[in-house]
Amino acid sequence: MYSLKIGKQVVKITHGQNILFPQTGITKNELINYYLHIAPTMIPYIKNRPITMHRFTKGIEKEGFFQKNVSEYFPRWIKRVTIAKKEDGVVNYAVCNNAATLVYLANQLCITPHIWLSKIDKLNFPDRMIFDLDPSTKHFAPIIFTAKKLKNILEKLGLKTFVMTTGSRGLHIVVALDRKNNFDFVRKFAKDVAAILVNKYPKIVTSEIRKIKRGRKIFIDTYRNSFAQTSVAPYAVRAKKGAPVATPIEWREVNSKLKPDKYTIKNIFKRLGQKDDPWKHINKFPCTLKHARKKLDNILKNLKIV
Repeated sequence: MYSLKIGKQVVKITHGQNILFPQTGITKNELINYYLHIAPTMIPYIKNRPITMHRFTKGIEKEGFFQKNVSEYFPRWIKRVTIAKKEDGVVNYAVCNNAATLVYLANQLCITPHIWLSKIDKLNFPDRMIFDLDPSTKHFAPIIFTAKKLKNILEKLGLKTFVMTTGSRGLHIVVALDRKNNFDFVRKFAKDVAAILVNKYPKIVTSEIRKIKRGRKIFIDTYRNSFAQTSVAPYAVRAKKGAPVATPIEWREVNSKLKPDKYTIKNIFKRLGQKDDPWKHINKFPCTLKHARKKLDNILKNLKIV
């Protein structure tokens, strides 16, 4: 055990030599070192958002678990937000606003932080709309095709888009929002956009939530655009071989050379040393959906999509 002084806080690190990723020998110390150094880049994307922790206390070859409630032993300096459940009770979420908290969570073997699409001061009004493109096969070319077609649709609606590899299987297409519409409005908007894509490319894309019904099609998941749902945080590590990282990229990088697990904790800093973070200014482009909704309704009407 050893301690790290991070800002005003001291974080005790335990069992740092334990191997978390057996196939590549990546240790807990390496995971912690990654989060310590990525913090200045990552914190702006997760700050003031409730966190769901995807923890792997026995390494990635054993099944992990999702934890929403802050454990009683978490230090008091970790920020929390209490949110009522739909039924009885509340959930006390961690809020990760600094490097010390990020490192503490990593020491608890939270390999992958997942974040809400809204912030704690306006929980029911998201500032992100996400389209999760999830393949049904190992072929990535259909994901590239679908992402570009989705981008075209969103741009026709007057919306600026951002793209991120998930570090897992697919891509996330993201629109920054001005927080003037609630989750119900945003989810319906995203669902209707997905309907256009499915209508145009029914042999490639589906919005069918049941895997058995998807066949070999790309699943365009819009269900994350709901209250209390989460998405993998930008620059979060995934519990997969090689410790891949969910990485914001530029649209010109969405090509035949791209793979969803292209960037890892071993090469991400080389990338960031060569180019600016593509999402660095994402909050400078918040979109309003009011006029886009009218345009979307007209497209749906012309395509005779109810």
